[in-house]
Amino acid sequence: MIIVDVSKTLCFSLMLALFASSCARLNPNTESNIDSALEAKRDAFKACYDAALDRDHETQGMIGLQLSIDAQKGAVTSSTVAQTNISDEEMPSCVARAAEDITLSEPPGVRVDGRYELRFVLE
Repeated sequence: MIIVDVSKTLCFSLMLALFASSCARLNPNTESNIDSALEAKRDAFKACYDAALDRDHETQGMIGLQLSIDAQKGAVTSSTVAQTNISDEEMPSCVARAAEDITLSEPPGVRVDGRYELRFVLE
């Protein structure tokens, strides 16, 4: 688990569960590239969270994103909310949309289907 302090009001963590299609072996750098790509989206995820906090100042919880990443381009081809316990109706879809334009710095070489858990917690 990676815990990243995004701001004084947000603790953001990612729990990765990677599944490559056809059980192919992933490039050793793929997991690190995904971590970096998600970290690069921190401000976009935070904007979604800030908007939710404007609607309800006690919003916090988890969003589980299901991402599919193209083998050759390293681009996210699908981003959906697999699970959430956040009651705000707009925030989960905002986070999923923010993840749609992720592109890895190095293509993985195999299609990657993974579930990524993002936690949003007031400190």
